[in-house]
Amino acid sequence: MSSPINTTQVVVEAAKTVEATGGIGVLGINLQIFLAQLFNFSLVLLVLWKWVFTPLVKLLDERSEKIETSMKHAVEIENRLKEVEAEHHKIVTEAKTESALMLEQARTDADRRKKEMLEQAKEEVMKIVNQGKEQLKTDKANMLREVKTEIVDIAVAAATKVLKESVSEKTSQKLAQEVVEKMV
Repeated sequence: MSSPINTTQVVVEAAKTVEATGGIGVLGINLQIFLAQLFNFSLVLLVLWKWVFTPLVKLLDERSEKIETSMKHAVEIENRLKEVEAEHHKIVTEAKTESALMLEQARTDADRRKKEMLEQAKEEVMKIVNQGKEQLKTDKANMLREVKTEIVDIAVAAATKVLKESVSEKTSQKLAQEVVEKMV
């Protein structure tokens, strides 16, 4: 085991160290080195705080602000897009309705116009037919008048011939046959 002298020497040295360092020495800490390290740590902490941490926090805050603004804009854009889509749907629906009405109106107008044109065509055909009938009646009356006039002229000519000649029965039949042939 260890000798009692060595143990006492160690105890004495420990006591001197405790007195020199104040009670921290017992823990194995040198107060001067500890204070120097504390000063260095504080200095590094101050430098990091001033030139690294503060600008970094500021940069992160700005970035967060930009992200938040972008999110707000995205929400606004999304809302506006929904409004535009609803408006587009409404316009398309109105256009379809309006085009259907216009198409129906065009069909109705076309049918009405078709009926009117048919009626006009029928009226014109009837008018032409009536004019044709009237023309035929007039032509027929004129022809009958002319035929009557010719028959009268032929009858007078035949009668004149019959009277001029004393005609026998054969001659009178021959003259009558000539008159009939002229009429046809």
